Amino acid sequence: RNSVDSPFPYIAGKAKAEAALRDSGVNYAIVRPCGIFGDSAQESILMNNAAWVLRRSPLFLLAGDGSHRFQPVHVRDIAALMEELGTSLKTSGEEVDACGPDAPTAMELFTKLRDASGGMARIAAAGPLLSTATITALTKPIDWITGDTLLDA
Repeated sequence: RNSVDSPFPYIAGKAKAEAALRDSGVNYAIVRPCGIFGDSAQESILMNNAAWVLRRSPLFLLAGDGSHRFQPVHVRDIAALMEELGTSLKTSGEEVDACGPDAPTAMELFTKLRDASGGMARIAAAGPLLSTATITALTKPIDWITGDTLLDA
């Protein structure tokens, strides 16, 4: 869940936006996708960013032991859910974790992505040695090269 106490500006910002929406008095719905993918590069930014690193880096670090699960969801499924919630006169206060039907571990997901994208990176679980914040900080040089933000966990 998002927390205003998160040390990561992206997560804290989402939590603040959700709180403002709850306090606004208007009908609302919050949809929290667990990684979005699609049929094109424009619809798969998260997966494309990961594939880019897997093709260009010798090492791809996963936070923890690599066993945490992802449930990526297709962009059309998110669009249908948001249309349903946005056009319903009954929508008020729904908070939906939008997840796909498959739940691979981080190790499984990024290994399949590496293999599918022709990457050569060794995928390794950082274990307790490196925190998520440290791994995020280690990606900053990639941000400078690409002009994008790879991770803002």
